[in-house]
Amino acid sequence: MKSVEESNTYDETPYPGMSYSQTHPDRLATVATLLGLDPAPVDKSRILALGCASGWNLLPMAYALPQSTILGIDRSARQIQEGQQMVEELGIGNLKLRAMDILDIGPELGHFDYIIAHGVYSWVPAEVQDKLLEVCRQNLAPAGVAYVSYNTYPGWHMLRIIRDMMLYRTRDMVEPQERATEARALLDFMAESISPDSSAYGTFLNTYAEFLRGELKGMSESGNAFLLHDELEKVNEPVYFHEFMDHAARHGLQYLGEAEFRTMLGSNFSPGVMAHLNQISSSVIDLEQYMDYFRNRTFRQTLLCHQSTTVSRSLRPEVLRELYVASNAQPVEAELDLQAATVVQFRGIDGATLSTDHPVSKAAMRCLAERWPRDVRFDELLALARARLGKDPAAPADEVETDARVLGANLLRAYGYSNSLAELHVYTPEIALRAGERPAASPVARLQAAHSTRVTNLRHERVKLDELDRFLLQQLDGQNDRAALVELLLAGPVQEGQLRVQEGDKPVGDEQRTRELLTRGLGERLAWLAHAALLVA
Repeated sequence: MKSVEESNTYDETPYPGMSYSQTHPDRLATVATLLGLDPAPVDKSRILALGCASGWNLLPMAYALPQSTILGIDRSARQIQEGQQMVEELGIGNLKLRAMDILDIGPELGHFDYIIAHGVYSWVPAEVQDKLLEVCRQNLAPAGVAYVSYNTYPGWHMLRIIRDMMLYRTRDMVEPQERATEARALLDFMAESISPDSSAYGTFLNTYAEFLRGELKGMSESGNAFLLHDELEKVNEPVYFHEFMDHAARHGLQYLGEAEFRTMLGSNFSPGVMAHLNQISSSVIDLEQYMDYFRNRTFRQTLLCHQSTTVSRSLRPEVLRELYVASNAQPVEAELDLQAATVVQFRGIDGATLSTDHPVSKAAMRCLAERWPRDVRFDELLALARARLGKDPAAPADEVETDARVLGANLLRAYGYSNSLAELHVYTPEIALRAGERPAASPVARLQAAHSTRVTNLRHERVKLDELDRFLLQQLDGQNDRAALVELLLAGPVQEGQLRVQEGDKPVGDEQRTRELLTRGLGERLAWLAHAALLVA
């Protein structure tokens, strides 16, 4: 859904089905709550998605939020038809997909608590951009939140060189797959020919080529679709952040924040840099624009709300009382003394660290890691951490309140550093911590596994599966116990030669021993699937 003037390229080459955790209403509502809004309950909300493609991003939402209603709109009749087939196959009644142009949306469509427009704004003509923001105003509920992503300058000044180069190479080509193949070949050739040590341009080309190879790895033809629509689409117009916000303001919308909340806090800047940027900024728009210049930012995922909405820019630790917390960060030190007031570092999977000497905060981080991938209500987490330290549950209120305030401040600090240190949520899905005797995955993930190696877990994250896990996930309908799953493995991957049962480097010939080893391996794979938030409680 990128142009109203030309034939719909998304009918010719559908966009790859993907989920985007940053678009989930939970993320939007969490940021809104942190900034003083009272958003609609995620599990009982009305959601509109503009440019929804085949609805791959919406199917897991609809399954996990059965009391919410979701409407997805896209101009591509082919993609909508493919999505409707999946909706019908899964029997999901709260998701509707409609082939429709954004320009045709009027007030009669109704009001929505959350509006999602991912990958649309920069790729449509000006009149559609204007209509998109009009929809965000006229169809957004009074306390609603709209998500709009778009390419940004200054970073896209550099990326435009690559886009222009690819467009020039493919200017006389019509067939989509040929265009994508030749564009990638030229980029790879230039990256190999211009040493990254020879110039900044060489470094840039090599870095981007490596990034693109990583993004498209294993996507085959669908990877070409990704390239065609994200890089080679006829319309791709980045804007500066302040220009986007000027446009939004003309439609009665104001800046709420970013789906990636940590980018708003400048935690990757030194205190001196942030102090100076705050000094020269007359508004939050100024500050965000200056940070974009510093970061050479290329992409934004901006949240908007009505101009009549009151937004608080002061983060208060007590707001966490309304939220759930999750973390899988691990202590850096092998020996962890929770009681002592000594500084301990916790490290996330991206290397970000949180240091604290607060015993309750240290105990809370351990409690969270043990309950991963599930999250814990803040008040429950506080009680668990204090109990772990042997603190009196009937302690004076001021003692408990002090612990709550310090824990809240530490968790906000961790959240500002990195999502891998602490996640905050307003909604918690039903996730199984361990696989039961008859383990079950969501029907959406099982359907996705039949078509792709990438599936969406119950936290609305993408999970990459190998072929064994992909086969196994499709069998987890809650009907098969472990013995039955072993038999399915024997009749499927083992018999077909895709899975070899060995001890050391020798094949196992004994049937009973084969079953024993498969049972053990099955337990390990099921534990991994539970850790990946793919099993339903």
